[in-house]
Amino acid sequence: MKKVQARKRLMSLAVMVSMLALVLSGCSGGNSGTSTSTAAASTSVAEASTATADTSAAEDTAGAAETETEPAAGADYGPAIELTMGSTGAVEDISTKSAQYFTEIVEEKSGGAIKITLYPASQLGAATDQMEMLATGAMDLFLEANFMASYGVNNIKASSTMFCTRSKEDYRRIAESDYFWNCAEEFRQNTGMRILCNNWFRNSTAVASKNKIESLDDCQGVKLRVPPVNSTVDMFNALGFNATPVAYNETLISMQQGVVDAVWCTEDAIWTMGFYEPANYVYELNASYDSMFVYANDDWFSNSLTDAQRELIQQCAVEAGEYYTSL
Repeated sequence: MKKVQARKRLMSLAVMVSMLALVLSGCSGGNSGTSTSTAAASTSVAEASTATADTSAAEDTAGAAETETEPAAGADYGPAIELTMGSTGAVEDISTKSAQYFTEIVEEKSGGAIKITLYPASQLGAATDQMEMLATGAMDLFLEANFMASYGVNNIKASSTMFCTRSKEDYRRIAESDYFWNCAEEFRQNTGMRILCNNWFRNSTAVASKNKIESLDDCQGVKLRVPPVNSTVDMFNALGFNATPVAYNETLISMQQGVVDAVWCTEDAIWTMGFYEPANYVYELNASYDSMFVYANDDWFSNSLTDAQRELIQQCAVEAGEYYTSL
């Protein structure tokens, strides 16, 4: 019965992955229509399904990653405003270093008119709590991984499905496609939150484990920390893990106390988040790439800022993404 249920879950994931086959083969995903494609996972578990993708234009978000990063000469960035930005990365994490860089260049290029106070290391709560704060307007900006967008748009989950992207180049092609930006527009309409940029490209993912994992048999029953995303839970459960959603800021203590045996995360986080302390082994997966997004409350961004302020904040977010990726 468990094998049948796992197969059904993987087939549903294959539907989403097949949508992205058009993007990865160099075709645009922004047009309406039905296409049948084969999504071959390295574990040979996902078979192709026919998927229909009805998408709409996203003129105000598409192409943000190509925006120039120099502000217009003589632009007026007043009246002065003070903003809040949250994140979950540790203080010493490169995402936090890059977020700090973002706040600094915004203040510098605005001549001090726009000041952003950064609250890293889950100071404002877990990722889901901060997304709720952003949606209600209690916070202005939020830096977090792409999976948070899956709460508003089901099809965007495919961009981080295991074995769909095997390199940063694969993922970049998705991130820069019409398929993605149509999903981003759907996310804005459904949630009231906007994706300012998606070009904070991350390292590959890995598993840091207390115990040896040398085969699929060794995965059986291993309590693996994953983010609270249904598609991710389903994927790892299908491989035999006991996928356990845990807030990022609670993962280290969960490993130390035996709540989980291993953690799935990006390779750099194993060091910056301290996961290497309880873990004895690190296994590179090279099976999933993604990026961090800068999210914004859409009502605030669209209605409370001047055109010059909006343009500058988005330009600087893109520039900070390039800085993060270089790190």
